Amino acid sequence: MKLILHKTPLLIATLMLMISANAYADETAKPSDATEPGVVVKTEEAITHGAEATVQGIERGAKATVRGIEHGAKAVKRGVERGVKATAHGIERGAEATRNAAHAVAEKVGGDEGVQGEEHGEEPHTADEGANLNAK
Repeated sequence: MKLILHKTPLLIATLMLMISANAYADETAKPSDATEPGVVVKTEEAITHGAEATVQGIERGAKATVRGIEHGAKAVKRGVERGVKATAHGIERGAEATRNAAHAVAEKVGGDEGVQGEEHGEEPHTADEGANLNAK
């Protein structure tokens, strides 16, 4: 959104240049008494050609600006979609890790098989020690 607002003054300036170029192209050079008619015609043609080229260049620049803004918006959309997907994947992995850790702690504290505890002749672990064992 900031990108679009950042380009707005550029677009307005471009439109103003297009309007002034058209107005300048409509004005014709008036011949003076000392110049030949062929020079005046060539000058008028050069001014008209230059004004038309200016207008065409401004139009192309405005179109390129619009395409750039659209391309940037698409890139932002893709980035947001990738971020959402990565976040969901991270949440799934975190939930699975939490489930695995809870299962491991439950087994160590009082599960069915592979339990370390009093019935196997070992000292029972505290909750803090169980968490430290999972971290290793």
